[in-house]
Amino acid sequence: MNKLIVTVLASVFLAGCSTYQKNADIPIIDTHIHLYDTTRPQGLPWPPKDDEVLYRPVLTEHFDKVSDENGINATVIVEASKWIPDNQWVLDLVKHDPNRYIGLVGSLEIGAPDFKKHLTNLSKDGRFVGIRMRERPGGDSFFENEAVWSDLQLLSDSNQTLDVLMFQYSLDDVDMIAKRLPKLKILINHVAGADVEGKPADPKWIGAVQKVAKNRNVNCKISGLFQQSHRQPSPKNLSFYKPELDVLWVAFGEDRLIYGSNWPVTMRGGTYGEYLSVVKGFFEDKSRAAREKFFFKNALGFYGLPALKQ
Repeated sequence: MNKLIVTVLASVFLAGCSTYQKNADIPIIDTHIHLYDTTRPQGLPWPPKDDEVLYRPVLTEHFDKVSDENGINATVIVEASKWIPDNQWVLDLVKHDPNRYIGLVGSLEIGAPDFKKHLTNLSKDGRFVGIRMRERPGGDSFFENEAVWSDLQLLSDSNQTLDVLMFQYSLDDVDMIAKRLPKLKILINHVAGADVEGKPADPKWIGAVQKVAKNRNVNCKISGLFQQSHRQPSPKNLSFYKPELDVLWVAFGEDRLIYGSNWPVTMRGGTYGEYLSVVKGFFEDKSRAAREKFFFKNALGFYGLPALKQ
């Protein structure tokens, strides 16, 4: 009997130590995932049906598993659909788990006549933290449209954030916006659009990064590393990505870099765990304070989110 009691107490003690150790780790907020359902009757505008990796339902039960396996405490979803009702669809999809799904970067067309109406309605939900510039209606004349600047000003005045997907925008575009609207909180996605080749970073890209980073309202996501390698599967060694990461670290420092994955697009390059391992490897030699800022504190501050709940 005494032996049994000792065994039970030892198990409880070890379990307690394990829980303490887990809670002592630095929390992680993934600020860039996508959720969607390819089985909806109306379909969806992204991903395309011929995408063998991504065209399948990607829902909370799928990311819950990824989160639990990789120690992700919370996430900010980035809406990848250009259909306005899909913003509310995502908010409704995740409302059952507000501690894990803490924010949504929405999708609204800047410069459209109904932008203000939709932004006002969606912003009533505290989880709606801003929008992402993804498409570029009007092409080269986009920034000549005064409605675009009016909507960006509205974002700034409403304390909403602006994520920028670099595919149809340049770092010079971001620099222009940041200078004209210095109070607008801007977050460049996917390592500032770097083409990662496993060799010294492109000097033109370095110059553009250094220029835009002088704007204190501009931040950068270390997201989409696998995607920016343009290789499937993607390299898993930190040295391949380090030249670009070093540039971003010097330019933005510990206060303006934010973690994101770009899941499920990461699956084109490798597993979530492999992706996270590369990013953690880069920050391994940084101070604990810097790691805390990168993995969760900067995200909370940028998006204006409440403290994480255990």
